[in-house]
Amino acid sequence: MKTLWAVVLFFFLVGAVAWGGDSTLEQSFRNNFPDVSFEALKPTVIKGLYEVVTERGIIYYASEAECLVAGDIITKQGINITQQRRREILLARVKAIPLDKALKVGSGRHTVIEFTDPNCAYCRRAFQAMEKIGDMTRYVFFYPLSEASADKVKHILCADDRIGAYKDAFSGELDNKYLDPCEKEEVKTMMEFHREQGKKLGLEGTPFFIIDGKIVAGADIPLIEKLLTTPLGK
Repeated sequence: MKTLWAVVLFFFLVGAVAWGGDSTLEQSFRNNFPDVSFEALKPTVIKGLYEVVTERGIIYYASEAECLVAGDIITKQGINITQQRRREILLARVKAIPLDKALKVGSGRHTVIEFTDPNCAYCRRAFQAMEKIGDMTRYVFFYPLSEASADKVKHILCADDRIGAYKDAFSGELDNKYLDPCEKEEVKTMMEFHREQGKKLGLEGTPFFIIDGKIVAGADIPLIEKLLTTPLGK
């Protein structure tokens, strides 16, 4: 079972969509895999194979064989159906994120939702590239992957000028400075909320962006620049 889950987890990406499935099919799945929680169960293009959306992502259930299948469904035309569904599910999750809980930076035409870490070199590269472009409204969620990063996030969220502190952190201005400890309960709550949003999306690394509804995983600078310089609606 451990080996099965090791394979399954490789293909997981968090997300869920509501769907009213067949009660008999659902009961069959629950009976065979009682330890696997799921949020959606629906038919695929392959007869007898059903898509199972869990908190970690997509797996498949072969109802007649009563077994789980991990992997991607790819058509003869080369279309990766599983990849498409992952993106659809992920974007559905993103739409549910309350943006008023993010650090809002700027008021430009392009909308950027980002998950970032102030000590991540790739996050800083993306930050520098976007600073040069401008013309965007950024909703920043912090997803620190180390204690040192978490300390900088606390500093940012405790600051009177959060945007200024954010820019200082990602420009490297805070790297050799002593940061006063911040133990405000509201900051702890906000940091935990930001982390939970990242977990719901299945993030294991940073940076991660949704730019005008398009997913950019990692510091893909050419793609970021293209999306932010393309007129909206094109």
